Amino acid sequence: LLAAVRLLYSAIERFDQHVAASLAVDRSSLRAINALGQGPLSPTALAHELGLTSGSITALLDRLESAGHISRIPSSGDRRRRDVQLTPATYAQASQLYTQLAKALTAQFAAAPAATRQQALAVMDRLT
Repeated sequence: LLAAVRLLYSAIERFDQHVAASLAVDRSSLRAINALGQGPLSPTALAHELGLTSGSITALLDRLESAGHISRIPSSGDRRRRDVQLTPATYAQASQLYTQLAKALTAQFAAAPAATRQQALAVMDRLT
C-alpha cells in the first residue's frame, strides 16, 4: 500500500511539474495558484496555507503579480486591506490543465460500479 501511495504521489508530482512549466512558474508559485483557485485570500491566510513567512509570501506574491498571474483587490471584510486573487487568464489556464487530470481520473473509474467509486473516495478522504 505504501509503495502504491508513493507511486501515486510521484505521478501527481510529475503532473504538477507539467502544470508549473505550462504556467511558467516555480512549484511554490503553483501551490499559491492552486490555493487561490478556490477564491481570493488575504496574504496572511495564503502564507498560513502554504507554510510561508510574511516576507516569503510578499516576495512570492510580487513575482506572481509581475508575471500577471494574480491581482491585489480590496478585501471584502476590510476595505483598508488587500486580498489576492488569480487573474481570469491564469484561472482559465490552470483550470484547463486540471480538467485534463479530472478527465483522466474519470476515465479510470468510468467502468467501476458506484460502490467501488464511493469506496475509493472514502479511502482518499481518509488518506488526505
